[in-house]
Amino acid sequence: MQDGEGSLLIVVPRTGLDACRSLRRTFEEDSTVQVIVDRRLTDRRIRAGTYQPERRRGDRRLRSDADAELRVDRWIAVPRAEGHIDLRDPDAKAILFLCCSQHIVPCQRCQNTYRLGWISDAGSGVFPCPLCGSDLTQIVVAHAHTCRYWANRPQLV
Repeated sequence: MQDGEGSLLIVVPRTGLDACRSLRRTFEEDSTVQVIVDRRLTDRRIRAGTYQPERRRGDRRLRSDADAELRVDRWIAVPRAEGHIDLRDPDAKAILFLCCSQHIVPCQRCQNTYRLGWISDAGSGVFPCPLCGSDLTQIVVAHAHTCRYWANRPQLV
């Protein structure tokens, strides 16, 4: 992970300024989560004076499924931290239960936020959303990579 990069980036569509304010309030105490408004004006940039789209090797910013979510006024959550953490490990479970239970994670599918303590481990290291059942494991892992309670853990590979 690069300096200044957090665990999670939440991109809100331009029409979702109320959602942006709400999400910023929700995550105001978590410096590892960044909430931003989608700044793109068009699908592709236009070169000045040519009226031709700039030719790049694909969209650098978002995948098409995330782009579709933004088009229908839904925010997206992009985990920035990657790697493996064995969430079935008893020590990892203890840290999540004892230290991180009040930390907040978002569910992109149902557009809601939850405290980690509200999300029960399904037994196989999978963390389903309490409302829609969507798998939040990637978000939980991204949280663990930047959470102060997980600092210096050997499982952070």
